[in-house]
Amino acid sequence: MRRRQLDRDVIILLLTTLVMVSTWVGFEVYRAYIKTFLPTDIEQFLKPIDPTIDKAFLDKLNLRYQ
Repeated sequence: MRRRQLDRDVIILLLTTLVMVSTWVGFEVYRAYIKTFLPTDIEQFLKPIDPTIDKAFLDKLNLRYQ
């Protein structure tokens, strides 16, 4: 009789865990689905990066951390 009660407890625990994990995954999928990122100025993200090094800025950083 004790063995049957233990089996029943394990099944209840597994089912509860399955429901909780399914709910969690469903909530995360829904949250990712409704979350949007729409930049207002796309040109800001497409302009090239300036390849020159600002020596004055690097000198100020070097003085700060000495």
